[in-house]
Amino acid sequence: MRKVCGIGVVMVCLAGGVAAQEEATAEALREWTSVNGNVVEAAFVREEDGKVFLRLADGKTISTSREKLSPNDLAWIDTRTGAAPKAGDAKTESFTLIKSQAEKLKLETFLTIKGLIIRTYADLTNNHREDKSLAFLLRDANKVYGWASITAECYPLPNGQKGKVKAMTFYLPTLVELREAVQIMREKLRIVMPDPVVMKEIREYGMPAWEAQNPPDYISRILLVKDSYAGKISRIMVSFPAPEKN
Repeated sequence: MRKVCGIGVVMVCLAGGVAAQEEATAEALREWTSVNGNVVEAAFVREEDGKVFLRLADGKTISTSREKLSPNDLAWIDTRTGAAPKAGDAKTESFTLIKSQAEKLKLETFLTIKGLIIRTYADLTNNHREDKSLAFLLRDANKVYGWASITAECYPLPNGQKGKVKAMTFYLPTLVELREAVQIMREKLRIVMPDPVVMKEIREYGMPAWEAQNPPDYISRILLVKDSYAGKISRIMVSFPAPEKN
């Protein structure tokens, strides 16, 4: 009988120790998003054997698999735990917006590019005209704005002329590291995104690239395309949703 009681006491102590450890390591509440768009507010407790344990505001602990969490959440977990990417996970990197002027001065290519508001061009119509803003931007891409060049593709109108912008590609004057390219994307194109921005490594039509996660509603996709030889970013590709049909 004493032996049983002793084991019972040890088990209670161990359970209490695990609970105390989880309580001590649990993070503050934050929003978690599943790959199908469901959102839950909970605190991170731990990751174990491919399972992520979260504590809800009412104290209840739930678990989910890494495969069901968004790339943004996976990057957040790996940053906190210092974990290497799991097998099957796409590689992700996260970057906060650089606000220090001293740090910006170290970004040589960033300093040479003049800012513009990309949403202005996303809303343009009648882009077949050479006296419109889009035509001026493409013409002045290097001389005025500091890009190597800018190209644009437009959705066709029923009459075959150019309608709203479908995609724009901004060719950098020099190859840059991913960190600097993300800063250029956010600040020089005035793209407002959650901080930190999460970038996911992909291949698109055989090209190595990084895809920005959670772009604003007026943008369907942002790709930072890598130079295949140098591994640095050579251009920024921004795609826009198709216009709604009347």
